Amino acid sequence: MMSGVQLGRFEYCLNVKDVRKSLDFYRKLGFKQTGGNLNENWVTIKHGDCTLSLYQGHIDENLLNFRGGDVYAVATYLKSQGLELVKDAFTEDDGSAAAEIRDPDGNIIYFNTFPGEEI
Repeated sequence: MMSGVQLGRFEYCLNVKDVRKSLDFYRKLGFKQTGGNLNENWVTIKHGDCTLSLYQGHIDENLLNFRGGDVYAVATYLKSQGLELVKDAFTEDDGSAAAEIRDPDGNIIYFNTFPGEEI
């Protein structure tokens, strides 16, 4: 347990070739669009407790994303556990706080929170 440090709410981010085609596919599985912008080639979709974000041309590979947590506190905690961050907590160009780590198999775990965004 992370003694009070919240990772944030989880979403899986998929690097897709055609966001419209992918959105159509996931809609047929019962997902509903809850955010994003098709004209910018990204959407967020949800089905029950599952949240996916579909990105065309925005990310290089699929990743686990935690949103809305205190990124700086999470980064401090992870380092206190002896984990090495790929990118220590920093401010993105869009004003959001971010940090990045990889699991033992190389999967990206990305922490990202915009000012005012809550879990």
